[in-house]
Amino acid sequence: MCTTDQDQNQIASFYAGAMAEAARIDLSGVVGGAGGTGGTGLVLVAPNAPEAMIRHTRQCAELGVPFAADPSQQLPRLTRDEVRLLVSGARWLFTNDYEAALLTELSGWTREEILSRVGAWITTRGAHGVTLATSGGAQESFPAVPSAAVADPTGVGDAFRAGFLAGTSWGLPVDVAIPLGCAMATRALETVGSQQYTVSPTDLLTRVADTYGDHVRDRIALCLDLPS
Repeated sequence: MCTTDQDQNQIASFYAGAMAEAARIDLSGVVGGAGGTGGTGLVLVAPNAPEAMIRHTRQCAELGVPFAADPSQQLPRLTRDEVRLLVSGARWLFTNDYEAALLTELSGWTREEILSRVGAWITTRGAHGVTLATSGGAQESFPAVPSAAVADPTGVGDAFRAGFLAGTSWGLPVDVAIPLGCAMATRALETVGSQQYTVSPTDLLTRVADTYGDHVRDRIALCLDLPS
């Protein structure tokens, strides 16, 4: 449960519930076993019981399945070796600004050392948008989609990742998938509650066009089977 004040400060309280048994989930039964990914394109290792996150990251490496690392609010509970394990080999590493600094501190690695171990590092920065960094490459910045009214920041990062990962699963390039994620994030920001918002494809496309241009909108529209 997240309690948010009028200045958007949050206090989170948590009960593990069924998550306490998450480490019992065997990914090999989900992705088709070693030597066959069963059509699984990517595993998102999201905040979970630390032992589950560690097991599933190791299984992705063993099974040869790409994974995204999203340690998020579990970072303070992890040891240095655990942080390093969860990051190494990730196709995508997701953090916000605060988590990026914490990840660097806890891992004991420099930013470039982390980048050398992941495909790309995507950092959400609230109203300042999103940055994309790769090893040896120039950092790219994407503006946030303007919000009509800020209602509740809870779940905004999850909404971004949902939009981004949907876009990449459709084969969209990163510079198109990130705008889709940003549009989803703003839609969540305008709604009280982390999962109460509704999504209109037409609304999303309008937001994307207004912020990133018609060419980005048209690429997404093709995936949504809507007229450009």
